[in-house]
Amino acid sequence: MKRLMIFLLVALLAFSVIGCAKKDTNPNEDTNIVNEEENKGNDEALEDEIEDEIVDPSPNTEEVEVVLYFANKKYVETGDESYEKLVAEKRRIEYGNIPLEEAIVKELIKGPESDELSSSIPETVKLLGVETADGTCYVNFAQEGLYGGSLQEDFTIAQVVNSLLELEHVDRVQFLIDGEKAESLMGHFSIIEPFDEPMYIE
Repeated sequence: MKRLMIFLLVALLAFSVIGCAKKDTNPNEDTNIVNEEENKGNDEALEDEIEDEIVDPSPNTEEVEVVLYFANKKYVETGDESYEKLVAEKRRIEYGNIPLEEAIVKELIKGPESDELSSSIPETVKLLGVETADGTCYVNFAQEGLYGGSLQEDFTIAQVVNSLLELEHVDRVQFLIDGEKAESLMGHFSIIEPFDEPMYIE
């Protein structure tokens, strides 16, 4: 009888130890492992998706043919009125990261492709920006580096005005210096009012 009692006590004690051990086990451990595996899989999928995306570092650009006006070297050198003062030159240019109007003025500053033409815009000039609103194209130069004789100023104005008025959406050109209206570009001709007609074009 004593042996039976001892056996039962030992068995009861064994079951109690096993039960406590099971209670100490965290029931969420398996769930956490599953969640970690799922998250890992999601992270890897997201990384693969990012790697698959193609990133274009260059902005969208468009190419268009424009008409640029440059000074006729023969007229500049001789002053002979029988020569055309300004001559048109067609050119294909790209734009997109800047307005088309600004791209045109920058091409004028860059100069013509023909050896018979020249740009009267001073090489020292600094273009601050060009934008159009309600048909008026505002060409903004910095005062610094903007100087020259009367012929140079006259042809600078004419080159810019004539080239921009070739655009259908530009009705007039207003020059600005450091963002403000000014009396003249280089001290010889008034630029207070906008220009709405091409110059030296018959």
